[in-house]
Amino acid sequence: MIGGGFIGMEVAAVFAQKGIEVTMVLNGDRVFKRLFSPEMSSFFDSYYAARGVRLIKSMSVTELRGDEVVSSAVLKDGQTVQCDLVVAGIGVQPVIEAVTNSGLDLGDGIIVNEYLQTSHPDVFAAGDVANYHDVLFSKRRRVEHWDNAVSQGQHCARSLMGDRTPFRHVPYFFSDVFDLSYEYWGDSSGADQVIHRGDVSSNSFSVWCLHQERVVAAFTMNRPDEERNIAPKWIESGQRVSATKLSDASQPIVTASVSAAA
Repeated sequence: MIGGGFIGMEVAAVFAQKGIEVTMVLNGDRVFKRLFSPEMSSFFDSYYAARGVRLIKSMSVTELRGDEVVSSAVLKDGQTVQCDLVVAGIGVQPVIEAVTNSGLDLGDGIIVNEYLQTSHPDVFAAGDVANYHDVLFSKRRRVEHWDNAVSQGQHCARSLMGDRTPFRHVPYFFSDVFDLSYEYWGDSSGADQVIHRGDVSSNSFSVWCLHQERVVAAFTMNRPDEERNIAPKWIESGQRVSATKLSDASQPIVTASVSAAA
């Protein structure tokens, strides 16, 4: 398994559960480094290793060998890993060849505005291919998850019927790996503080990313419904919170909110 992100973790878990020997080759020094905190990655590193998944970190694959079918992968340090199958979970590029000569503005997908409208006023784009202006985070993004595709498709339908409302949606994805299920909301790229709630060495904890005391991203795994329900609401509203109270899992999470006047 090349890659230790969303796809890499899911595929590795499925194979391992089927009794298949799995080796994950990670370009970075821990799984899902782009989104997970070091503590989160440490938990999943150990969880996967305990279930037979071999992790090779800070490494890349330079060559695949075999006669008609793959039989081994050669790593950057010269190490050879025997294998019967290779899966590359290293990211994708949007397929935009069909509209290359259409006159639409392109760039890592089809460029759309906050209404999901392309440079041609009568053409809209949604889903993995849409590079849209996120009004919540004031930045451009392209999301590769079905939740986004469904929400944007619904928004486009409303727009075509005359609704002129910006697409306002908290980025979201979920994943099931082994016997774990987690959810992730928001964008942690601008966070200046990360708060862990619950025991990060257990399989029940949540992680809250803050920027100037406001929630910008959240991860929950086997946590009370109140945490799952409040996460997207806090992110959308830019809720200010007390880091001290947020980290105290013995108290209801609502006690961590800080009023606008405070």
